[in-house]
Order: sequence, then C-alpha cells, then structure tokens
Amino acid sequence: MIDINTFKSFNNVIFLTEECKDNSNAYLNIRKKEQRLLSDADVLKLPNLNKFEWPQRVKSTNRFLSYIKNKKTSLTILDIGCGNGWFTNKIAETSEHHTLIGLDINTTELLQAARLFTSENLTFVYADLFECHTIFKERFDIITLNGSIQYFENFKNLISQLNGFLKTKGEIHIIDSPFYVPSEIPKAKERTLQYYTNLGYPEMAKSYYHHSNKFVSQFDVLYKRRLLNKIFKTIDSPFMWLRLKKEL
Repeated sequence: MIDINTFKSFNNVIFLTEECKDNSNAYLNIRKKEQRLLSDADVLKLPNLNKFEWPQRVKSTNRFLSYIKNKKTSLTILDIGCGNGWFTNKIAETSEHHTLIGLDINTTELLQAARLFTSENLTFVYADLFECHTIFKERFDIITLNGSIQYFENFKNLISQLNGFLKTKGEIHIIDSPFYVPSEIPKAKERTLQYYTNLGYPEMAKSYYHHSNKFVSQFDVLYKRRLLNKIFKTIDSPFMWLRLKKEL
C-alpha cells in the first residue's frame, strides 16, 4: 500500500500529483446537468440502481467480481477512473487480502468515495497517470478501466504506460467501454459534439475520445454481447470485456 505519510492527504484522499481543477470543474458541471452526481445513498446501491445505464452494468460487474474471486492469491489492483469508488470497493469486498487503489482526477467524487468506503485494504488517490511511473512501476497484478477509456486521448500511450505498472504476468482489464469500427468514428464524434452542445459545453467534446477497435486486436475478449441478446434486448452490457496480459 502507498505510504500515506509520503504524500499530501486531504480527507483520506492521497494526492500523488498536483491537482488540476480546470478540467475537473468542467466535468462536474456536466455531471450535474446530466444528474449523474449521485447521492451517498445511490452510490451505496451501485451497480443495482434502476436509472441511466446502471441495469446494463450489473452483469458486467458480477462477471468481473467472479473472475477476481477465482484468483487463489492476494492481489494488488489499480482501478483507473474510479469516480465515486463503487467498483473499487466491490473488488475490495471480494477478499480482505487484496490491496485496492482507486485513482481519479475528480476530487469531488474521490472525496465521496473516501467517505463512503473505508476498508483497510482500500485507498483512494488523486493522480495524473503519466506522472506516476516511478511510484507505480511494476506494482500491480491487475489494472482495471471500467467505463473510463474514452477520457484518454492516446490509447497506445496509455497501454504502454500501464504495462510498466504491472508485475510479471499482470493484466489490464477494460470493462463497459466503447470501441468503434473506424468507419463509424466520424459519425460518433458528431453525436458527441451534438450531445455536449445541447448541454451547453461543446468544448467538452474535445475531451471525449473515440478509439478504434483495431487498437484492441491483441486483447483477449472475455465477454462479447451475442446477437441473440441484441435481438431479444437482454439487459446486459453492450460492450466487450477485454484483457491484456503483460508483455515480457
């Protein structure tokens, strides 16, 4: 676990890098307009919340938790883009022997996470990933990105950075995250711009990135929605669950 005495700490959130409030404030304003800044009571229910996309995320969450439970050794896990901490906490609950770090650059939701989830094997940190190479080098067995990949501009650079954070035989897992056929990306960008324009923040479209499915050709696909699920509109995640094992 990170030595909390080494870094600045505020209300049980550890700050590994300097806080940048500009991006965080814009993101929070949008979340408020979307009514996605959840109350403590709703966060504690997640993912079992009957609004937005949450019903679709129940099965994807349970699949991953089952995967972790089947591991027969203690794990050190980094959850990137943890937000209010619900998913990080769910993993922490699978075993008290696992060590969990939830990381984000949204101070408001990190403070909520640290207030709600206080297990001894769980730590929440504020950090710019690309300034943490020395701190996180070869530290983790598993790194998760759950619904957060679209906020990183350069997918290849991100995966390269994360690969350096992994121990030998470590794994990166991407869950509930969109990837696009290259020909679909221009229209997807138009939809995103229109969405943020309607909210009054068109500039935020520049901070939402549409990654090609070609980027994940080397990943193992652990889940993919079946055609029958689409036809019968089964409630489940429409996104793949992807795993990449560390390259030696």
